Amino acid sequence: MIFFYIFIIGIPLLLTLFCINKIRNVKAIKKHGIQTNAIVTHIRLIKYSKGSSDSVTLAYADKAGIWHTAKATTTPGHYKVGNTISLKYQQDKPSRYILNGMLQGQWFLFIFSVLLLAFAIFASYKVNEMVMPGK
Repeated sequence: MIFFYIFIIGIPLLLTLFCINKIRNVKAIKKHGIQTNAIVTHIRLIKYSKGSSDSVTLAYADKAGIWHTAKATTTPGHYKVGNTISLKYQQDKPSRYILNGMLQGQWFLFIFSVLLLAFAIFASYKVNEMVMPGK
């Protein structure tokens, strides 16, 4: 029965820890990252049933002059090929980057995972209460 509880609580806990790690990494890059300009090299329109978005491919050079690629999803028609976008990248790993507003989606996932974790703990408590004889 203990494996059931570990499984039920472990998955939301891992999701919560993943979100915390991702938020910390983004905040560290925001604080200590190197600012540069990226050039839009390719735009691909993605159509959904309820709308569309642009998948934008960016190219930027680090301090050593090595070019890296980045991807972002934006509203359709917001950027054109050749436009520049400012981004920050991590000094020791230039392939890790952030754009403005990149942390917004992580907060939603973090709040959802904390609520899921709270529900899993409550559900495990209730299942334990039902299974334990004599109570």
